[in-house]
Amino acid sequence: MRFVSRTTRIHSLLLPGNSASASLNSSARARFFATGFHLCQSPERPAGAGIAGETATALQPGVGSSGSQTAEENRDLYLSVLSSTSTKREARAYLQRFTPSLAAPPTQPGVPPPAPLPKFEKQSPLTGSDAEVLNQTYMQGPLESNPTVAPGIAPAPFAPEMAQEDIHVGLVKIRDASRTDDATLKGVGRTICQLQRLGLFTIVVVDEALPSTGSHEAIAKWRVDAEKQVDRVVSAIELERGQARRVDGALSVDSEGSPLRVAPNHLIIPLSRGVIPVLYPMAYNSNQRLVPATANEVVLKLTKLLSTHCPQSSPVDQPISLDRIIFLDPLGGIPSVDRPSGAHVFINLQQEYNDLKSQLNDHHLSNLSTLHETLSLLPQTSSGVITTSALAAAHNSNSASKRSKNPLIHNLLTDKPLISSSLPVQLSSPATLTTLLKHGIPITIHPSHTKLTDASKIDLAKLKLLIEDSFGKRLDLEHYLSRINDSIAAVIVAGDYEGAAIVTWEYPSQDRTKQRVCYLDKFAVLKKSQGTGGVADVVFKAMVEGVRNGVFEGAEGVVWRSRRWNPVNKWYFERAKGTYKIPNSGWTMFWTTQDAEVSKRRFEEYAEICARIEPSLVDE
Repeated sequence: MRFVSRTTRIHSLLLPGNSASASLNSSARARFFATGFHLCQSPERPAGAGIAGETATALQPGVGSSGSQTAEENRDLYLSVLSSTSTKREARAYLQRFTPSLAAPPTQPGVPPPAPLPKFEKQSPLTGSDAEVLNQTYMQGPLESNPTVAPGIAPAPFAPEMAQEDIHVGLVKIRDASRTDDATLKGVGRTICQLQRLGLFTIVVVDEALPSTGSHEAIAKWRVDAEKQVDRVVSAIELERGQARRVDGALSVDSEGSPLRVAPNHLIIPLSRGVIPVLYPMAYNSNQRLVPATANEVVLKLTKLLSTHCPQSSPVDQPISLDRIIFLDPLGGIPSVDRPSGAHVFINLQQEYNDLKSQLNDHHLSNLSTLHETLSLLPQTSSGVITTSALAAAHNSNSASKRSKNPLIHNLLTDKPLISSSLPVQLSSPATLTTLLKHGIPITIHPSHTKLTDASKIDLAKLKLLIEDSFGKRLDLEHYLSRINDSIAAVIVAGDYEGAAIVTWEYPSQDRTKQRVCYLDKFAVLKKSQGTGGVADVVFKAMVEGVRNGVFEGAEGVVWRSRRWNPVNKWYFERAKGTYKIPNSGWTMFWTTQDAEVSKRRFEEYAEICARIEPSLVDE
């Protein structure tokens, strides 16, 4: 009953209201947080190593008022969920992806057997791709066994037994932990525990600055310092009632400069038991000597190991889904020239990577390049997040005035950045140091005078299906082409027609001697891509930037209209510079013209065009 009540409570926060709850079947409701509450139980090893002794004693799991601490954790998690999920669509997408279905409860009482340890057989050494294939195949054994809780504790009191489904994994790289104070690191530990309770198991890589020289003394000192920071991270997680352990010996190289190799059993076995592996970039060479590696190299190698798309992957079905790659960096996300003292909110790598490379210094370029390479190996649903440790440690307080969203919790629940990337950047816009990155989708911009009937450029059948799917109406194609085919200002297409914007040239009073207006005729996103994945933001942002970059041949802005009862209007209101309800028409007009004098002078022309255009969508 204790598990059920918690599950029901958080589910009600995710999907408030009876109608929302009814929209999910009973299986989805029962699944929510099945990974739950056995994952943050008190570990066996003593907590507090590496943190001040008094703090460790006061906050050590099992010491003092553990019941009040558990209540505080639950309250904080509830508030994080409540403040992060804003729509039923977001909640449903999270539930479908991160909550496993439940297997039938065990018929025999007692503790289920732990995952079997691997059988080691003496074999000749393997290198290169042969070792990679062996590692990929070897990973299957531990993962195909049921994950267990701490030895001696039956899982039944905490959660029903989980079925054989994907383990969702995140890679977390913490840079310069030595410059992070204990309170912030403890907050990061709490976030890592909460991510695990929400279904994302993490592997942590501690990134300390490499020694300035390659001398034995410098490397030995660096190793001692790095191990100290690893132990601090482990302690921070354990102080929040999580389980973590330092992992040594997981990395190796044949010789200096040769590719890094990973022994997967060092990471997968603890991960399958709900224990968070924490490691630092130190590898053994063929002479059993330790040599430093870069943390970005470790992240890339782990991504290749866990990815289902790398060329060396095993033919065996992968039970792992690498969903997030998280960089905690003192400098925060990728800096943006449009956001002084701030970072890019969202980066669609397929569209923006090449342009951004020339704008960044070596440090930010290294982060961007690493995430570009890693995300290219992963499914479209995977994301990268760069933020600071301080922001990753943010948690809800009792005071509403101090409440802040944790960017990692928010992104896991919504698959979105804290701020929409398509919102206009203003002086009053809050500065952000968090960047969300996705491999994303390519954007194709067909310029002015393109014809929709030009089969070499436009797939008219796919475009028609996109429009009809997005609007839920039939497009009168003959009428539509007769009106706009000779008046195209631009056609912006996202991916394989997942979204599109059709912009036309319109003339006031149909008088071609007057200054033309850039009119957004159709803005469409496939229903399956609405609300998630950022397709709408990417297309809209490309359109607005097209005005600034001259795609629309000197147009001052874009004008469009929408039915007054259209639920998308809230989204439009947030992105428009001005709006107007056209009398006796049922239309609301929007425009992005930045110059107030220009929009005031052309206002009547905008309204005349929006009121005059005949619809081409037909209700069935």
